[in-house]
Amino acid sequence: MKFSIITPTYKRSEELSRCVTSVLNQNYQDFEMIIVNDSPDDESYKDFEKNISDNRIKYFKNEKNMGVNYTRNFALDNLSKDSDYIIFLDDDDWFANDTLSNFAKLIKNHTDENWLVTNRAYESGKYLTIAPKNNTHYNYAFDYLIFRNIKGDATHCIKTNKIKNIRFSKKNKQGDEWFFFYQLGLKNKFFYSSHNSTLSEGYDVNNGLNFRKQNKFLKIKNTLTLLIEGIKLNIAHHSSFLFYILIRILITIFK
Repeated sequence: MKFSIITPTYKRSEELSRCVTSVLNQNYQDFEMIIVNDSPDDESYKDFEKNISDNRIKYFKNEKNMGVNYTRNFALDNLSKDSDYIIFLDDDDWFANDTLSNFAKLIKNHTDENWLVTNRAYESGKYLTIAPKNNTHYNYAFDYLIFRNIKGDATHCIKTNKIKNIRFSKKNKQGDEWFFFYQLGLKNKFFYSSHNSTLSEGYDVNNGLNFRKQNKFLKIKNTLTLLIEGIKLNIAHHSSFLFYILIRILITIFK
């Protein structure tokens, strides 16, 4: 069983080294790590690039800054043919030593599951993922997006053959990860099991891939862009999609 770990990176060469070390130190070793550098002019990555010696690490560099969505999609387009499951790991986060072995065990015990979700947590052990029930299924659109029965960022392990043509938004440059997971959730519920798989120091509001200051106009524009993209992908007719778009617009206007 081979895991494909996807890590976009942007101006975080030191954090990336820690991230990669955590993957190499896994007690389950059948994996590939696909790293895509979205800060090609950042000279601080030179030492990292020189020290890549493990052939399981596939390192790419965008010709120019393209944004996290393009970067993740590029990684998805470059998975090995023998990839079984994908996991997204940000460059400033890192894995617990037993993350992959825990997923392998979950997959063995729940052979029918296509989408497994575990915790993202602080190093202290405090959860960033908050779920009312353990070892149960959740509907992404209703339980996560709309009614918030499960909250916070999490670690997603997804069967590779269920991704197919599902991609992150091609129109919005940054963030809006929900757009990807919503498409996946149209045909799959996810199975949540409490395990602190991804560890984090928290968010950096000044740097990184997902944080760009946006005014209300830009936020609404991006949301409407997602609506148009959803129409083109033939997913906007779902009531949960339209309802969530409306919620985002109303929150932006009145917040």
